Amino acid sequence: MPRTTSTSKRKRFLPGLQEPLRSILLILVITPPSVISIGALSIGLLFAAESLGRNLTFEQSLNGVLAVLMACFFLPLAHAGTYRWFWHIEKRRQAGHFLSGASMPDAFSEPTEPPPAVPISPGQRALYALLYLAAIGLLLFVYLPLGHQEVIQGFIARFSSGRASAGSLAALLTAWLPLLGGMAVVMLALEGDMKKVRSGLLEPSETLRLQGRVEWLGAFVTAFAMTSLFCFFFGAMIARYLG
Repeated sequence: MPRTTSTSKRKRFLPGLQEPLRSILLILVITPPSVISIGALSIGLLFAAESLGRNLTFEQSLNGVLAVLMACFFLPLAHAGTYRWFWHIEKRRQAGHFLSGASMPDAFSEPTEPPPAVPISPGQRALYALLYLAAIGLLLFVYLPLGHQEVIQGFIARFSSGRASAGSLAALLTAWLPLLGGMAVVMLALEGDMKKVRSGLLEPSETLRLQGRVEWLGAFVTAFAMTSLFCFFFGAMIARYLG
């Protein structure tokens, strides 16, 4: 029996509506409770800090809540979606869809199926857990204190010549450098694995395991860069308009 794609699942929600209208309705349904929840958490954090004798502004509280939500919840969600997309592209590549010079589809522009069940050793699971702990810790260290946001923005303002260049520099520092640097490390670390995969001499299960590790780590680096960019964006908006 064929698996249900993400597109068919979305079509079961509010059937009969066109995709743009369905997306707008989903946003309208999800956004208000999300905003209310984030505001309530921020106010609750203010009261908790006051009860502990610590002075905390609403801006600091809001930035802290958003940073924790992005690092602890958005990062895994973005990783899962990116991992699924990477496997989608890999399946198309293996099927020869790009041999005729066809261009790579835009990210997340096509319906995808769940990734294959990849065998993972206990050592790999431990490594993945450590990577998540390190990534979450780094994101919180950089973006949780609102003062760090102000330092980053001060650096960007000093070395940019206008709004456009400031935006480019911000994207470079918070997204492109983590993405390119992380991908370079992954490629260097897994070059031996990729040579084994390309040789075609491995058992199918071992090929799947090695390929799965490549896709997992590449998706993880991509999701980390996305999360870093969003953390910076939210903090910058708070510092600029509420500070």
